[in-house]
Amino acid sequence: MTKPLALEHSMMATFILPVARALRLRGIDALDVMEDIGIDAAKAANPDWRVTHTAFNSLMGRCVEVTGDEAFGLLAAEQLQPQVLHGLGLAWLASDTVYDGLRRLVRFGKLVSTTLDLHLREENDLVHIDLGRNVEMDNFAYANRDYAVGMVIRMSQMTLGEFLAPVKIDIERPTPEDPERWEYMLSSRVAFETDSTCITWSRADIMEPLATGDPALARVNDEQTQAYLDSFLIQTTSREVVDKIVEKLPDGPPNQQQIAEALHVSNRTLQRKLKEEGTSFMDLLQDTRLQLARKYLRQPNRSVVETSYLLGFSEPSTFSRAFKRWTGMAPAEFRDTPSDPPHR
Repeated sequence: MTKPLALEHSMMATFILPVARALRLRGIDALDVMEDIGIDAAKAANPDWRVTHTAFNSLMGRCVEVTGDEAFGLLAAEQLQPQVLHGLGLAWLASDTVYDGLRRLVRFGKLVSTTLDLHLREENDLVHIDLGRNVEMDNFAYANRDYAVGMVIRMSQMTLGEFLAPVKIDIERPTPEDPERWEYMLSSRVAFETDSTCITWSRADIMEPLATGDPALARVNDEQTQAYLDSFLIQTTSREVVDKIVEKLPDGPPNQQQIAEALHVSNRTLQRKLKEEGTSFMDLLQDTRLQLARKYLRQPNRSVVETSYLLGFSEPSTFSRAFKRWTGMAPAEFRDTPSDPPHR
């Protein structure tokens, strides 16, 4: 087995979706803004795609610039829906208390962003969730920090299903021109230019049992979230190959030479590394297409036609034949089954 490779800091690309909605609210074409940054907006809804922190930071900075809105990060957070966080969002909503939802965020914070270093502290009748220090990078966009704070508060309010306000918020960012707007949008006292970013809640407010709590549903989504987290935090050559395959599939199935070039290694080196890990490029390509096919077909908003093109098939009929060869079932038949059928 090869030694795990260094991982570039990244975050869930679905966090781009609320940003795009906020841009549209300001009458700005989100696709144009993303194209300027070099972000492929068509991939943003792909649950397996992640975007680098550098790219997202550039996007948020550009959004503040084109809207002229210093509180754009908060506006974007207000557009967030639980589905943006995938399994974590659903587990958060199914938590027994708001406090349990915050604990899940701390546990799975690296899924949201590999730079997050979250901590939950209890102090008498207060509970603090510490979001840590800002990322050290050139031209850091403080809208990033506003977005993170707004996201935590919005998810907590949606979990409760009614108004929930923090006791206070500390944000590691310069004082904005209109600080009162932060207090209005976050429904809390806000302190700026602090050493780190921290949201403080009243214990009584977030410990109340929720009628919507569903431990079984939360546990299922916890398991899904942990599996996804493990899949990208331990970065082997196989994992890197799979990431590149997923990235290139909508344009047609890539060959081994294309993937080797994308990873900046020779074809022979890539083949050797995969062999050391007990696999091959063709095995990874087929397994990736199969796993994505099973995932996409379980999503009610994805058609068989859309799935076939996302997996790089030129015709839906070709995809249907391949899927039946892999599983023994037609895509439509698989979609109608109550649970995933076994491999054949």
